[in-house]
Amino acid sequence: MGEKLNHIRKFKNITFLLPSLIGFFTLYIIPFVIGIRISFSETTFNSNFAGFKNYIYVFKSEAFQLAIKNTSIFMLIGIPLIIIISFLLALAIFELKVNPIIKLFIILPIAIPSASISAFFEKSFGIYGLNLLDSKYAMIVVIIMFLWKNTGYNLIIYLAGFTQIDKSAIEAAKIDGANYWGLLKYIIIPLLTPTTAIVGIITIINSFKVFKEIYILQGKYPNPNLYMLQHYLTNKFNSIEYHHLTSAAYIFTLMILAFIFLFVFLDKRYSKKVGDN
Repeated sequence: MGEKLNHIRKFKNITFLLPSLIGFFTLYIIPFVIGIRISFSETTFNSNFAGFKNYIYVFKSEAFQLAIKNTSIFMLIGIPLIIIISFLLALAIFELKVNPIIKLFIILPIAIPSASISAFFEKSFGIYGLNLLDSKYAMIVVIIMFLWKNTGYNLIIYLAGFTQIDKSAIEAAKIDGANYWGLLKYIIIPLLTPTTAIVGIITIINSFKVFKEIYILQGKYPNPNLYMLQHYLTNKFNSIEYHHLTSAAYIFTLMILAFIFLFVFLDKRYSKKVGDN
């Protein structure tokens, strides 16, 4: 009887998940598989097998190389920076019991529309005096915009992570004579490694959304220092070069997966260290 009830419960759970699974399969998995075929086609309208010709074309394209370079610079600077800032802010708020109004000010930019953010940064950095958005320092402005808008997301996740830390481990370390730096280095940061992995993955996803603000500010062909992979993909879509678009998209996907695997690897490695201690 108990086994039968378990089967009924499992069946009910699957039926609840079924609409989401169908939507995911239809809107993501099927287009993903079809896209692979298109990326190996001669052209958008000629489906003859072309081997790796489209991938070689994309790799040799100067526009793609520029897009890869700018996207890599943005991610390699912006992602570690926002993780560190979010962690330090969350640590300060958690330890100092900061006024909730300050938390609200940090989180508030999440709710501001992209058009308003773009207009604010254009007024601040792109109109009066030195126009940084049209200079070689434009990437710095975009990174500041990314930090300002997205730190609130990570802050919320880190604050949730701080509340889940096992207090007994901290108390035991204090009894053993650990100072605050020791607690931070050997207890708090390692115990927050899973939280940092989640923050890292969410930050990678959010980092691609900065394209929206850049597009509002400078359109399809921005300052070359701000030409990102999404510009390349969008321009290929507009010119109906789907075979090149899908090839670039899969290279882009591999880059994202590489970053995600890096965070998963770091999570597993440091989680083991905590367990060993």
